[in-house]
Amino acid sequence: MFSPRIFFILFLSFLGDRGLCLVVPLTPLVRRKHHQSQAWALTRPTLLQQLQRRSLPFLKAAVLNYSDFRGHKTYFEVYSGLKNKNPEVILIHGFGCSTVYWRETIRCLQEAGYTVHAIDLLGQGKSDKPGKSDGITYSINLWAQQVDDYAKENISSTKNVVLVGNSMGSLVALAAATGDYAATTTSDGSYEECFLRRRTTGVGMYNCGIGMNSQNVEYDFEGIQRVLVSALFAVLNTIVFGNVPLLTFALDKVVTKELLRNILTGLYQYATDHRVDEALIDSFYYPAKDPGSPEALSQIYVNEPGATPWEIYKTHEELLSSQIPIHLVWGVHDGVTPLSGSVGSFFEGLALKKDTNISMDKLDAGHVPFDEVPSCNKRMVKWLNNISSRNLALPPSFFGLADWKLPFVSFMVK
Repeated sequence: MFSPRIFFILFLSFLGDRGLCLVVPLTPLVRRKHHQSQAWALTRPTLLQQLQRRSLPFLKAAVLNYSDFRGHKTYFEVYSGLKNKNPEVILIHGFGCSTVYWRETIRCLQEAGYTVHAIDLLGQGKSDKPGKSDGITYSINLWAQQVDDYAKENISSTKNVVLVGNSMGSLVALAAATGDYAATTTSDGSYEECFLRRRTTGVGMYNCGIGMNSQNVEYDFEGIQRVLVSALFAVLNTIVFGNVPLLTFALDKVVTKELLRNILTGLYQYATDHRVDEALIDSFYYPAKDPGSPEALSQIYVNEPGATPWEIYKTHEELLSSQIPIHLVWGVHDGVTPLSGSVGSFFEGLALKKDTNISMDKLDAGHVPFDEVPSCNKRMVKWLNNISSRNLALPPSFFGLADWKLPFVSFMVK
């Protein structure tokens, strides 16, 4: 009879074969006593400082702080650019991640002169993890509004903004840039309150995800296979991921730092040096000790996955094609969001066309190329420099001219 540990690892392997491992957490959920209920970053300031020193020894953050979103604390970091260039950049992490794994991207952007904002989405990282009893239902739209509110509070209205996301964070970036979230989260459903819809001049994506969770992956299947995949998710959501006590117990007993190290090492298989360090492992492990983590993660697993990237793109195609260029950097060996999947195929197809402002770089890497193969960040900076110079050269009234669109570029980064 299989032990829980063996069952869990086999389950990871099964899901990974079809790129479904987004539904499996990379962090343990640990029960804590009431008097330990504060976020780990607040109750363990020394550890927070150690994490910061270990993960970003070459950077100096201008701000390490918390902002308020719907009455809850959300963590952010700001790194001032050496040349104070316009636009400023907001980095949006993927599922279960945090600001920590953006370390190389921050360094590259800061050295290029850009001010960088890295945020932890509500329910993840060092941010609070409220649940439904606190009035919070997790969704892509909720996080998109969080990003927009953060930009309103922390970026000057005279500055332009470029949003850069990884995996699920790429979808959040797209929803925030277009204001797609407004229909469900703003007071009147209009775009009037959408700061980033007016100020975003580009969206960068590292291996874009298909939804808040993997339920949208059914689009990769047809006929009876799609029915079976949908049924599988329904069963898993009912028995495992929607069962908070069971989820908490299973992860508490199975997941260790060593298991996290092994999983992350598998994701970083194309790294040329030791990228999976203690700071990276701790950034997954410690946030999960917050009492709200089980419900937050459960919600992320079982809630509606939200609109797909191509649905958002088609809804806002006029805006995106005229004012907001998109650049994708894709690790072609990614088993989580494969380039051959529906999202990768959609954007690769658009990038091949001459009449779009979508471009793509492909490289030998996995799901987290920016930290696994840090040299690829230079590709994002090159694109950012390109659109920044164009924005400076052209007045706003010129945005939308056909000759402003960016050509497709595709090459392998070694």
